[in-house]
Amino acid sequence: MTMEPSLIFEHLLSKFGATKVVELRDRTIPPTICVQPSAVREVLHELKNNRDLAFDYLQLISGVDYPMHFEVVYHLTSLIHQHSLAVKAQIPRDNPVIASIADLYPAANWHEREQFDLMGIIFEGHPDLRRILCPEDWEGHPLRKDYVQPLEYHGISNVRKCGDDWYPKPDEDAKAIVRLKAPASGSPNPAATQGSPQAKPGE
Repeated sequence: MTMEPSLIFEHLLSKFGATKVVELRDRTIPPTICVQPSAVREVLHELKNNRDLAFDYLQLISGVDYPMHFEVVYHLTSLIHQHSLAVKAQIPRDNPVIASIADLYPAANWHEREQFDLMGIIFEGHPDLRRILCPEDWEGHPLRKDYVQPLEYHGISNVRKCGDDWYPKPDEDAKAIVRLKAPASGSPNPAATQGSPQAKPGE
């Protein structure tokens, strides 16, 4: 049975206390519960294994870059009870470390690697924390707001100027649309034949 966000929050609050379970934001979609980063593992363990909650499906782990901190967001759904929830934890930019939950939710393995790769968030206890999209020796984390893209990678330019072979010229998209709409060479023009009388047998 679907449980109201306020009841989920009250349950977690009574179990872990206000020092660990910080805030309920029930006007967001999905509803959000903010917790201390040190409490993430035990809170998610309870959300998954409590039969009345049964958040058995980890949809996604995302990272948000704020000026003074990062936010790690766990998007959860209960396939049994048909309710969803986001759990958020703030970690400092200068020490972006939080515990891995890969042993609680196997799907977290790749989600945590993605956030490590693109945001530089370190998931302590992850069994294989390495890049998943960028090459292993890539410099920096591309989804950080302060990221500066290298001009080249192993002698390969990362800069595309207008007119380069791999970058379309300003009018190329418009020309491609015109070509796409034009009738194929040698095919009849529908506009020219539209309304013409049908030939009678023998004519």
